Amino acid sequence: MRWFLPRRPRDAAAPEPPPASPLALLMGRDEVVLSGHRGQRMVRGRRVLVTGACGTVGSALCHQVERLGPAALCLVDKDGQNLRRLGGEMTGLPDQDVLTLAEADVRDERRLDRVIADARPELVFHAAGQNELAKVEMDPCRGVADNVLGTRHAVDSAVRHEVQRFVLVSSDKAAEPTSVFGATMRLGELLLQTATGGPTCFAAVRVGNVIGEAASLLALLAHRISCGETVTITHPEVARHFMTVAEAAGLLIEAAALAEEAETFVLDMGSPVPVVDLVHRYAEQLRLPEVTIRFSGLGPGEKLAEKAFSDSERRIRTVHPKIWATRPAPPPAGLPQLLDALDAAAGAGEADEVRLLLRRLLPEYHPIRRPRPSGDPPPPGPSSLCDAGCSPDPPGL
Repeated sequence: MRWFLPRRPRDAAAPEPPPASPLALLMGRDEVVLSGHRGQRMVRGRRVLVTGACGTVGSALCHQVERLGPAALCLVDKDGQNLRRLGGEMTGLPDQDVLTLAEADVRDERRLDRVIADARPELVFHAAGQNELAKVEMDPCRGVADNVLGTRHAVDSAVRHEVQRFVLVSSDKAAEPTSVFGATMRLGELLLQTATGGPTCFAAVRVGNVIGEAASLLALLAHRISCGETVTITHPEVARHFMTVAEAAGLLIEAAALAEEAETFVLDMGSPVPVVDLVHRYAEQLRLPEVTIRFSGLGPGEKLAEKAFSDSERRIRTVHPKIWATRPAPPPAGLPQLLDALDAAAGAGEADEVRLLLRRLLPEYHPIRRPRPSGDPPPPGPSSLCDAGCSPDPPGL
């Protein structure tokens, strides 16, 4: 089966439209240009700290921040080797003294607090955490430690050291979560609500599945398709929101400028893109023959389609025509005590208790525990492929 983009009859009197970019054809929309004057004014001349700096979104964010002229830039990540590599790429800063590399795990509260105290950032982007849906579903204790407790440590430290603005990287899977990963992202957003009213202005940003030249989704698809291998997709109707790394990084910077009251910001990404269509579009771009697709079935926690907002959230327009916001409902009573219990359960490796506490903390969390057809969890592989509705074939890649 081949997929062809529909073509309209050409009007001889009309000018030839500019060709759509390859990524626009994949996403079904034009790439949104972000990080305008508001973002530049927010970053220029300020001390900026980025956690999870070596991740896909984190590293793109660091490069965008670098170009905007910060007074200081502190890159924080637990992977020391990749941290040094990223630091070596920061060649646009006027003085090497402007750049600081800090090897730290956000789960280590004392170490993270020391880093923030030394860097004295005015603006913090918190991109650290576990973002692999299948892995978090299999190991909810680690997911909670990274995504909830790590965020709690970062938020508490930001307030303690009077950081002016704090932006959290969240996910569209936080809207009406059905996975442990989505629930941990939603809890991270709630943590911002508990810290409002102090010296720090908070914001969260829900990103979709990130694609780009270096993204593992397209790299793996290109390898599979060019080699004539079978591409495995979870379901014929699975659809996802896709965005470029530049959009994700730009949205974070814009959110820092737009934030007023712990809002959650979302880029207008249009309708979710059917993953089957994306695979065929990509094969068409590569001018490769037909793609063989097999369907493995949705795994635990996976939805057919994601939502940017839950049905109970009110969408708020912002001054940017392509950015929407929402102000989530206040956190549940007794949240600190329940978080302490969640911390203890995760530390003790009590996965069932962690799942139970997540449901108590988040009434909107409705876990999907469906098994895969084989009855076994998916083998480890590039997370963006799995989370985008594709699955690696056994024994994994």
